[in-house]
Amino acid sequence: MARKLSGFQRVLDAPALFSVAYGEVASSLYFALGIVAAYALGFTPLVLLGAGVFFLIVSLSYAEATAALPERGGAATFVRRAYNDVFGFLTGWALFLDYLIVIALSSLFMPHYLGSALGIEELRESPWDIVVAVTVILAITAVRLARRSQLHTAGLVVAGLDLATQLLLVILGAALLVSPDALTQGTDLGVSPTWDDLAFALPLAMLAYTGLETVANLAEETREPGRTLPRSLFSAIGLVVLLTAAVATVGISAFPVEDGTTALGDEWLKAPLAGIVDALGAHVPDLLAEALLVYVGLTGALVLLAAATTSISGFTRLAHSLGGHRQLPPSFGRLNRRTLVSPQAIVAAATISIGLVVGTGLIGDDVEF
Repeated sequence: MARKLSGFQRVLDAPALFSVAYGEVASSLYFALGIVAAYALGFTPLVLLGAGVFFLIVSLSYAEATAALPERGGAATFVRRAYNDVFGFLTGWALFLDYLIVIALSSLFMPHYLGSALGIEELRESPWDIVVAVTVILAITAVRLARRSQLHTAGLVVAGLDLATQLLLVILGAALLVSPDALTQGTDLGVSPTWDDLAFALPLAMLAYTGLETVANLAEETREPGRTLPRSLFSAIGLVVLLTAAVATVGISAFPVEDGTTALGDEWLKAPLAGIVDALGAHVPDLLAEALLVYVGLTGALVLLAAATTSISGFTRLAHSLGGHRQLPPSFGRLNRRTLVSPQAIVAAATISIGLVVGTGLIGDDVEF
């Protein structure tokens, strides 16, 4: 007789789900801040705050939907149940692109934080950042093909480090860097930034909150989803919105707009939080500045590694849902007995995200692409 597949277990309680939600959503700040600042300039805090408030409202809908439909698939499942399979299919493919972008950006920005922490400039330059990014994706893929992940266990550690890092930057930045003059310097709505750049920055800012979808995919593994999910989602995203806007305020104060650009979206594009620490270095003792850079750099690398890992897991959960409803080949809906993921989905996520990283590097190292 064939052995029964154990399936997913409801093991996530409120603290574990909060940690996963906070860690996954807040991690996006490590790459989204620089990209948004390159276009929104002095309006970066307001753009990120506006996107955050929008996602805070959306999280209420997610919380209600996941409580009513505690199964994987996230928004693709909600849309399929609310409308039809065609709209669910289109939503699912749009979410696949979100996951792939987060995997590519997280892995590509990781060596820049690592290079800042260790003082290895080669890691912050092409082609070594691309080499490290591809290696990271391949390593995550190999581990996920070999064993089942324990997101809720690692999530507590990563979320704690992430929260401590961002609070530290906000406190030190508010005391040493934040200035009303710096925030408004070089800012002229419609000119710097232009209306086109500001309109482009708004959807980019939503990159900072794509982790919401990953959390929704955990509904099937949550204890008492009707109560746990709403509380965890709303509290985690609410905290992320406040800290994201605060860190952005510190960042623009540290690197005010000059001649229509800010170093936060130029020199420090691929490691914006390390750039903030570098600016703090002028106001604190050298030994403390070096310790802060090592701490923030290593924490950023760890947080981005976790973000890439959970995004690959989110990709596989979505693929499992679509495969089970014949919106992908049936092999994507079949789970491995040991790892409880589809090997085809993991390989597909790794292959396409590596293609994005390498392709972007060949085009001209244009991260905004």
